[in-house]
Amino acid sequence: MDEVTGHKNLTRRAANGLSWSGATLLVRIFLNVLVTAVLARLLSPQEYGVAGVALIIAAVGNNIANLGMSQVLVQRRDVDERHIGTVVFLSMIIAAILGLLQWVFAPQIADFLHVPELVLISRLLAVMMVANAFNLTAEAILSRHLKFRISSTASLVAWIASHVGLAIPLAYFGLSYWALVVAYMAEALILASIYFFIARDYLVRPSFDMQSYRDIRRQSLGYSLAGISSVTAKYIDNVIVARLIGTAELGIYSRAYYLIAMPANLFGNLNKSVVFPLLSKVHHDKARLCSAQLKGYALTAALALPTSAFLCCFAKEIVLTILGQKWMDAVAPIIIFSAVIYFRVGYRVCAAVTLATGQSYRTASMQIIYMALVASFAFFSAPYGVNAVAFSVSGAIATSFFLYAAMTCRMTALSALDFALVHAPPVAFAAVVFATGSAVKMLLAGSPDYLVLATGLLVIGTLSVVTVYLRASLLFGKHGAEVLQTLTSKKTKWIRFA
Repeated sequence: MDEVTGHKNLTRRAANGLSWSGATLLVRIFLNVLVTAVLARLLSPQEYGVAGVALIIAAVGNNIANLGMSQVLVQRRDVDERHIGTVVFLSMIIAAILGLLQWVFAPQIADFLHVPELVLISRLLAVMMVANAFNLTAEAILSRHLKFRISSTASLVAWIASHVGLAIPLAYFGLSYWALVVAYMAEALILASIYFFIARDYLVRPSFDMQSYRDIRRQSLGYSLAGISSVTAKYIDNVIVARLIGTAELGIYSRAYYLIAMPANLFGNLNKSVVFPLLSKVHHDKARLCSAQLKGYALTAALALPTSAFLCCFAKEIVLTILGQKWMDAVAPIIIFSAVIYFRVGYRVCAAVTLATGQSYRTASMQIIYMALVASFAFFSAPYGVNAVAFSVSGAIATSFFLYAAMTCRMTALSALDFALVHAPPVAFAAVVFATGSAVKMLLAGSPDYLVLATGLLVIGTLSVVTVYLRASLLFGKHGAEVLQTLTSKKTKWIRFA
């Protein structure tokens, strides 16, 4: 009875966590689109390219500094204050050392990437490494205690203050790529300040304990390898584009990738802050892990596949409405990246399974394979232009997903038939979305792009609501409808789940 009660409480906390985190992330995505629309008209692709390269250097350094220790705080069952103090201490020390190295070697980094502006930018971003290391640790501690509302709200507030309050005004007054760099630095500092006050009851003073380090060392190194490989795979194609093609082309490529990354990042952040911590608490129950994996595929496919169909259909209208005429070269990359949104999102479901079960080295091996595929495909396609790189990287993403899915299905004893069947309803609905969008574009041919996009959103949004009203399983499938029923309140009686 106690175990059943515990499972129900965990399910309820999962629903609350997903609902709150999902709501804040949706708000952030909506604001992100508005901010991107404004900044795209104030900054050129060249300026976006310079800032993009700088933020890549910062992201890789921040991931290395943590060495996967924050994920151990979430996954490990037995964690006391000595473990937390050791993680905080080591994260700060490693971040400080890496920041110093980045400061010293900033000229060499700039020369390698053929971006002279990076010398000063890299040195300023090096100073922020300690703040980012603290933020990762604080977020992990809050996730361990299932304090999803605190961490998601803090992240949203910091982002709004930095990007709406700083990036747009600075870009308007002509500070070029510095507007994005300053916003990034401000976001890290604001978030660190918020975490310092709201998470102080869970944080402990930095202190090193050798036995605690031995407890987490092996597992944290596995997570670190996975994290470094993941971040490298995420940005290696951008580095190749910057070095072999140019920063202006990187601006086009990165904006296309960034817009299409929003849906994947939505679930990715939910996975990191909610799903992974909750799966970590039931990783010993293979049956529940298998069920959770099925539901994860069903839910993400229902969200990602129709979104892919819509974005592929309305890519031109999205670019002209959000980014403007000078970004027309981003249309083809957006279509290509849109086609593989689900593979990026589904990859996160696979990663949640291996991470939650403590299989950090399996996670690392898959991330290394993913990184190698992206790097090799991007390198050999770079001479043929940005569109070729987008196509080859998308192929690497799809290949990596199927390899990872095969591994995790064996781990949880999920059959290939069940894996295929869970995707059938979302695939069918995505085909309907694409056909409907194409019909809307034909009927409104010659109309303003914003009107075509708005009409498409209205028609397909109405179609989605009607489908869920008639029977949610037509879109989400059986397993996805179960998740939807758990996440929705009792007031939504109009939804027919099966």
